[in-house]
Amino acid sequence: MKRIVVDQVDGNGIYCSRLAAGGPFVFMAGVSVDEDGAFADDAVVPAPYHLSPSAQVRYQTQSIWDRYRRGLEQLGSSCSDVVQVEQYISRKAHADGYLEVSRGPGFMERGRPGSALIATGDFAPYQCVVNPTGIAVIPQEGYKKVIGGTGEQDPGKRPEFGEAYAEEPVYNEIVTAGDYVFTVGDWSSDYATGIRSDVKADDWIWWGNEARNETNFILKTLATRLENAGTSLVNAVHCTVFLIDLADLYEVDLVWKKFFPTDPPARTVIPIRGLGTPRAEGPNTHAEGAMKMESMFQSVRLSNKTTREVVNTGAPILGHESEAVRAGHLLWTSSLIAGNESGLVTDLDIHSQLTYLFSRLRDICEVGNTSLDNLLRLRAYVTNPDDSYAIYAMLKQLVPADPPAVCITSVPAPLQVPNATVMLDGVIFIP
Repeated sequence: MKRIVVDQVDGNGIYCSRLAAGGPFVFMAGVSVDEDGAFADDAVVPAPYHLSPSAQVRYQTQSIWDRYRRGLEQLGSSCSDVVQVEQYISRKAHADGYLEVSRGPGFMERGRPGSALIATGDFAPYQCVVNPTGIAVIPQEGYKKVIGGTGEQDPGKRPEFGEAYAEEPVYNEIVTAGDYVFTVGDWSSDYATGIRSDVKADDWIWWGNEARNETNFILKTLATRLENAGTSLVNAVHCTVFLIDLADLYEVDLVWKKFFPTDPPARTVIPIRGLGTPRAEGPNTHAEGAMKMESMFQSVRLSNKTTREVVNTGAPILGHESEAVRAGHLLWTSSLIAGNESGLVTDLDIHSQLTYLFSRLRDICEVGNTSLDNLLRLRAYVTNPDDSYAIYAMLKQLVPADPPAVCITSVPAPLQVPNATVMLDGVIFIP
């Protein structure tokens, strides 16, 4: 039960590890760069196909997952042991190529994990178009990947999507490893007409709100799946919520408070460009009437090995969420923003905001009986992709050796606090 990092990157303003393991779990993250932080040679698309979004994402996906595969093997795991994965892309045009390669031979070809594929924004370095981050289990006594869960949203085998889907479903709704339960990125699609008819708010009446309807549907579906997996909503540890329009957060939380009346899970709410149905490429171009949100959870089954404990430093919390939740040997934080209900509490510059955020993260670690040196994964969301380098620089100051896996993506402004330009969350190992 110790922390191990693999495939470190240090150069060209980038500082991270591609994989960081704590106990039986491995956190993976990273764009297509080499160990010196330069854009990877094997990700460069030769002419005449260099302008193709499909070619760009296929080369980069191959480069990233080749590195994941080698790193996982070093740790005694494999791509088949990935239990959950988030995949951030710049444009919808990058989705098909990423899915084809990442679900192909040698990668997530069999026993696919729960997953979410999201169009967020641009990345650093600027050539990068895809940035996946995932969790894998290192098989050992008491910890083995188990596929579970079937329901009305299960798309099953879809040969029309290509050979990669002819023998395996697009995703699996529930994947367990030990006492941890990982879900798919849930949304309210019926895979035929787009948004489900029982969720859509008719445009000819005043009553109804689709964001609220979608949240209610997702959490009701989740409750059933967790019960089938031997747990419940009460034991949800962390959730990532992807919102097309951050203004919908108020309606989301009206429902959230009903399903999580006390001790809600830690949560990260991310503004995004698009889910499966953006009307056109770019910000604020989601199709009229398309789904507004998607969410992905990590939960636990309580046992003598795994308990769930809310961790609170007393700092102000935005929205209906816990500041952090400890489950087993992992501490999950909500997204941290340099502000409160009254607005930004720092100067506007990125350095001031990051200084505050990392101080908050350090305080959470101390209350949770761990430290920043045990950080396994750092996720950061910026409104300007160039600010990614400031995050790497500050991380290098605070964790000068054996950095965590780092996933940074730009997202559409605004964030939850006026004038905030960065938010971050972390998963920390508790030895």
